[in-house]
Amino acid sequence: MGIFKKNKKQELLKFKEEPPNLNDNEKSLILNAVNKINEPKTSQDKETLAIIHSLRKLSIYGQLSKDGRILLKKLQRDQWLWGLLNSVVQHD
Repeated sequence: MGIFKKNKKQELLKFKEEPPNLNDNEKSLILNAVNKINEPKTSQDKETLAIIHSLRKLSIYGQLSKDGRILLKKLQRDQWLWGLLNSVVQHD
């Protein structure tokens, strides 16, 4: 689990640095998620769901940038894929 956590943290930080068009709210959400992922007993899935929820809220209020939408779509896709894989593995 530690390796996976590190990769998600690096992925979020890389995304934050690459697209220059994230707004301050989105950057703050990413930094908060990365800080929480660093905590030893934090569930990465729970933090992923929290950031998805926060990005959705920004979207509802029209405060989600184009790059924020890209991040939201990517996180939702990853979460869906992991959920699908977990359900298949649990039933075998």
